[in-house]
Amino acid sequence: MTPPSEHHGWRAYAEASPLGPTARWLLPLTSVVLTGLIFVADTITDYEIAAATFYVIVVLLASRFCGMRALLGVAGACIALTLLSYFLTHDGNFHTGIVNTAISILAISAVAWLAVRSGQAQARANVAQAQLARVTRITTLGGMGAAIAHEVNQPLAAIVANASACRRWLAASPPRLERIAATVGDIADDANRASAIIARVRSLMSNAAPRRQFADVNDTIRQAAALMEPQLRARSIDLHLLAGADIPEIMIDPVQIQQVMLNLLVNASEAIDHTRGEIAIETRLIQNRVVVTVADNGHGLTPQQLAAMFEPFHSTKEGGMGMGLAICRSIIEAHGGIIEADAREHGLVVTISLPLAHGGNG
Repeated sequence: MTPPSEHHGWRAYAEASPLGPTARWLLPLTSVVLTGLIFVADTITDYEIAAATFYVIVVLLASRFCGMRALLGVAGACIALTLLSYFLTHDGNFHTGIVNTAISILAISAVAWLAVRSGQAQARANVAQAQLARVTRITTLGGMGAAIAHEVNQPLAAIVANASACRRWLAASPPRLERIAATVGDIADDANRASAIIARVRSLMSNAAPRRQFADVNDTIRQAAALMEPQLRARSIDLHLLAGADIPEIMIDPVQIQQVMLNLLVNASEAIDHTRGEIAIETRLIQNRVVVTVADNGHGLTPQQLAAMFEPFHSTKEGGMGMGLAICRSIIEAHGGIIEADAREHGLVVTISLPLAHGGNG
């Protein structure tokens, strides 16, 4: 589960949680029930029993689903209940009760402060990781720049040629209106094709915050494959996509999943240094998980390289940063998934397993 940011508490928790709607309410409900039990226990027991210190458990639970302000509110409520219990208690040593109450308040305050600081540190780490992921996306697209430019130039050149043809047919006597109408349709199709390529590149280069939504994994993979198609064609590599027909929409960040697929496709293409190169992508539904495999017939990896494949700063490419696959693993794990690689006789197979989101869309 992706930790909530310091400002978006319950909403971020609810959106990021891989659990169903009923399970998502379990943690807050447990916190409320536990708070009531602690209050009753602290009130009916003697001053010498510092039951209020158990409020630290409530604060720790709240840190899992509350933002910073809400967490401080929970801590404040626990302190208020501690004081109220002190005044409602009538048995035991009064001065000992003062000491125990002070200790409980200090414990609640200290845990709340540590939880807030931990949340702020996690939020800063998330921002840094998102920026690093964006830099990696831009670096990947930079290496594909020539192929993308070539792909955009094709529809633009077709538009220019068709526009020139329309001008000639307009100048004819009489004007060839039926040919003009058909060619204008071709111009619109080519313009839409160029626009789609540019839109895909812009979405991958955007600095928008990660956003989960129900999305079709097959469509997400197709968009990434469309960006890689020119580069693969230039290297005479065949790309086969075997999309499972029974796969429901799942809760993912499409841009991040596209980034993972782009990185895997780039690595697979660079591992193929011979003719008749092939890359196969297959999606399947296996035991309530969406499984995506990317297989190539490249030179493969040694057992040592395979073991360190997803480690940061490990790269088998000259001049590589060694962060691409590490970020891929981080993205997949943040989605509650698993990514792993296995060698085969000729090439490599990377397997991604993503859980189905319960409580909606299958």
